[in-house]
Amino acid sequence: MRIHRWLAAGSVLLAQPALANGGGYFRGGVERAGDVAGFEPEETEKIRILDEKLTVALGQKSADVEVRYLMRNEMDKKVKVRFGFPVEESFDENDFGMPDQVENKKPDQPGYCRNYVITASGVSTAAKWQAEEKSGEQKPFKGLAGWLISEITFAPGEEKPVMIRFESSYPLKEWSVSDDSSTGASLFKYRLSTAACWSGTISTGRIVLKPAGIDPQELKVLKPVNRFKKEGDAWVWNFENLEPAMADDMEVEASPSVDTFPVRFGSSDGSEYVNRGGRWSMSHANYQIKASSTLPADGTHSYQAENVKTSRPDIAWSEGARGTGIGEWLEIIPEVSKPLAAIEIWPGFTSSEEYYQANARPKKISIDLNGEYQFSVDVPDRRESFRIPIKGYSKPVDKLRMTFKEVWPGSKYEDLCVSGVKLHVRLDKKPKIQPAR
Repeated sequence: MRIHRWLAAGSVLLAQPALANGGGYFRGGVERAGDVAGFEPEETEKIRILDEKLTVALGQKSADVEVRYLMRNEMDKKVKVRFGFPVEESFDENDFGMPDQVENKKPDQPGYCRNYVITASGVSTAAKWQAEEKSGEQKPFKGLAGWLISEITFAPGEEKPVMIRFESSYPLKEWSVSDDSSTGASLFKYRLSTAACWSGTISTGRIVLKPAGIDPQELKVLKPVNRFKKEGDAWVWNFENLEPAMADDMEVEASPSVDTFPVRFGSSDGSEYVNRGGRWSMSHANYQIKASSTLPADGTHSYQAENVKTSRPDIAWSEGARGTGIGEWLEIIPEVSKPLAAIEIWPGFTSSEEYYQANARPKKISIDLNGEYQFSVDVPDRRESFRIPIKGYSKPVDKLRMTFKEVWPGSKYEDLCVSGVKLHVRLDKKPKIQPAR
């Protein structure tokens, strides 16, 4: 298990001693010299945010974040600003509820803020990591690991577009007792309050929270209250002349807590009862399966479609057609027809990272239910299971076909692989759970 430092995405912070209330983030001077000194921005009180557009695409394991600002120099002279983007600590937790330990070394830039990019007028700008030594000491700074610091120069009266983009992993909390297991809710946070440190109000803004591979019904805005409105599957907040405060800081649940229990102790079929935020289902591999093609066996290694029923990482189905596997398919016939809540797939050959990268993996899948309901889904390139929620179709499923429309190419082989497929059947009520042994 591991520690994540994920961006509590928010408007860049300033800590000048004489501006408004700064959202409570004022520090008032450098406290001591050196790399661990308190971060002190410069000249940000002279720049106003005219517009802020934040888009958060919430996936199953992480969120892709993009924020676009239009900033204006309020002065009639050139201004060079030094500012920081807040990075918030977030620990994975083990079975004992304690944060996992990691090697205590200082990174040049937080490795858990994946692919952090900042541009000004389309030109890439450097970002330097600096730790926040007041993390945990007082409320505004509590939980902040540090800052990604950049500098931008504005001409007199200049309006300049600034863009920040990154990927933010959700903190992982999981524990188990015997064969029972639990995973905490997937949470994303955004500190809008740090924008109070810039000049004036945010003139206009739009924040869009959109599902990207998660069930839209499970997406919840926990904080702030009474700001967001539903637009299709997304939650949207439009505002004008906002004076951001801590009450505006965001906390979003991308997916609920999940508890799993074996249907029968000692059973080898892997069937489980699943409680997702109070909604029950049963996951199973009780089905017949056939494939459009299969790679011939290599000695004792078989690549038959039946391999996906085990969800074992050391075996997989591999297609046997020429090319990358685009257009190949798996067809599943459940032993008993039931409405599906989701399909869970283990894309690629998951026995090791080496084998995973060497072979092709599904990137876009077309799902066909009963030959009458179709939809497509994008699959992230990760060596882990991916849940495909079934939306808008409640009939019992007699036949399911997955056609692979796009693939992540393998570094060594063209063969497209899938290591596991489970069906999640909807349950009307809580099943009888056997006590953990």
